[in-house]
Amino acid sequence: MMNQTSGSLDSYGAQSFMSSEFRHRNIQPSDCIARSWERSLLKYGLDPNTKGEIEVLSSSEMRQQLQQQEDYLNIARQGLTGLSKRIGDAGYSVVLTDETGLTLATNLPQRERNRSKESGLLIGARWAENLVGTNGIGTCLVEKESLIVHQEEHFYPSHKQLSCSVTPIFDPMGELRGCLNASCIGADKAKDHQFLTLQMVMMYGRMIENSYFRKTYRNQITLNVRPAESFFDLAQEQLLAVNERGVVIGANRSSFFEYSSLLPANQSLPGSKLEDIIGISIDELLTKTNGGSNVIKLYSPLLLEEIELALRVPGHKTIALNKSVRPATSSAKPNKMNMGKHPSLEELSGDDPRMQKIVRQILQVINKDIPILITGETGTGKEAFARAIHQASNRASGPFVALNCAAIPETLIESELFGYRSGTFTGANKKGMTGKLELANGGTLFLDEIGDMPVQLQTRLLRVLAERESMPLGSSEPIALDLQIISATHQNLKLRIEEKAFREDFYYRLNGMPVKLPALRERSDKESIIAGVIQRELSHEGDYTVTPQVLDIMNLYPWPGNIRQLISVLKYAAAVSENNEINVECLPDDILENTSMQPSDTKPQSHPEEAKSETNPLSKYAGSQEGQLLLETLKKHRWNITMVSEELNICRSTVYRKMKKFNIVQPNDVY
Repeated sequence: MMNQTSGSLDSYGAQSFMSSEFRHRNIQPSDCIARSWERSLLKYGLDPNTKGEIEVLSSSEMRQQLQQQEDYLNIARQGLTGLSKRIGDAGYSVVLTDETGLTLATNLPQRERNRSKESGLLIGARWAENLVGTNGIGTCLVEKESLIVHQEEHFYPSHKQLSCSVTPIFDPMGELRGCLNASCIGADKAKDHQFLTLQMVMMYGRMIENSYFRKTYRNQITLNVRPAESFFDLAQEQLLAVNERGVVIGANRSSFFEYSSLLPANQSLPGSKLEDIIGISIDELLTKTNGGSNVIKLYSPLLLEEIELALRVPGHKTIALNKSVRPATSSAKPNKMNMGKHPSLEELSGDDPRMQKIVRQILQVINKDIPILITGETGTGKEAFARAIHQASNRASGPFVALNCAAIPETLIESELFGYRSGTFTGANKKGMTGKLELANGGTLFLDEIGDMPVQLQTRLLRVLAERESMPLGSSEPIALDLQIISATHQNLKLRIEEKAFREDFYYRLNGMPVKLPALRERSDKESIIAGVIQRELSHEGDYTVTPQVLDIMNLYPWPGNIRQLISVLKYAAAVSENNEINVECLPDDILENTSMQPSDTKPQSHPEEAKSETNPLSKYAGSQEGQLLLETLKKHRWNITMVSEELNICRSTVYRKMKKFNIVQPNDVY
């Protein structure tokens, strides 16, 4: 018996109690069981001398849970049934749970059905460790490893008749999804007699994970890797999903275990390149496997062994692979292979560490029904980013439907979003209209400029997102919805909430994962992004060359309108160019003059050298004097490039080159 309540125990008291209790129960627990007991006593404040009651959800609560877990259940039930067929006759109950320990499905042996239910092995029971202490399901989910909890090892004596062999189940992003458990009641043999059962449970757990992987990435390029000279072992099969650039977007547990040690500590497997973990690029792999037709063997210098590779390329991916984007350069001739291909998440992230981190985080939540809210300045590419998220998800084969909430009159936006049935109102289309919500079913709905959505419509959409069904105007039957919601805005939604122009509960419903896109001027890879946009956009216009002077100017300009402004400038420059050469004279005056970039905290300064600079060209000065004169002249004319070029008797492009040479940068606080 405990001499003090568990809430008053310290670490020493817990260890002392555990030693006494383990001797009393005649058990020698493993380290993970001992850790679980310590958590039960110190962290959860549980008392093993009381009865451990199992929380059981009501039928209505459970029905809602099963609806949310439908995809997971459809995959995992096959493993549950297969395992039960092999061990059910030996008296084992097989249980599938979610990541919280909630029992979603069971297969109970007929002769033990009543006893199993009395022991808590029933749908709706929650076996979380913080609720019932050390137990197979709850402890497996905390420890995230396969284990056996045998009889007296259970924290509460009321569960001591159970012997449980459990393995965790992970999704293709390495996130815990639940567990598979085989329990028998009143086992008359020692714990080590359960090891073979545990191996069976682990094998079916891996089958469930691999089935989960294959369904998730059925429309993506996938790779099967295993040691070449070993007997086939399911536990050694490594599955990888990659995009067209060879970047990993998903993996099974064996791949996480095998390849994570090859990566830097701060880098996850999703987001890594194929050549960094296997030693072969996607292009080489496509060539060697003849587009996925052949299984190949090769020696991996990174894995230090010979491996067997099987590549699977879905039919609809073939064209996209033939249009692979080549690295952008400052070369004058753009590559037309980019035409018509939307940039992927990895292409949009470029070489900027912040963007790469954002992409890694998105890849971890992309298929988990979490709404995404994208913020950033106008022109940062929020819709392009939303499309790339859609393309990288398992909804890629479904529709991508965009609605600009600021571009549609307030009186029409409700019918645009929800649609209407025929005869709903005067002037309506006689055949009715399908709303954006219904059009996006099975895919992604992108709500651009969400900050401009009318408040009354926010209320209705909030209800739709909660209930997952839409009611078109004039209809009596709701439409079930299965879609990913991505929203975007350049506005400060928290300020809009304070102004009562945006609902706070609607904001939190949309803001499942916040994504803030940096401005073009803030990106560490600004120059390569500009070069890439030049290459991609000019390929739509024709065969153009761009002079180095133009590239210098574009790299110096802060682009307050971001990529959208850059694209507009390129289209204008292409239209006014001669002989398809874009030179300095093709650029708009506001780009060359930079009249908006004036320091906010200084006035023209008076210097003795000013009189000299007004009459003498810059070429009379050299070295640091030249740079100092240029800086002073820029300040004098408030960074008006045209006036500076006239005073110093040099062209505007030379001003920009000199600014770059002497590392003169306009004040950042005016951007």
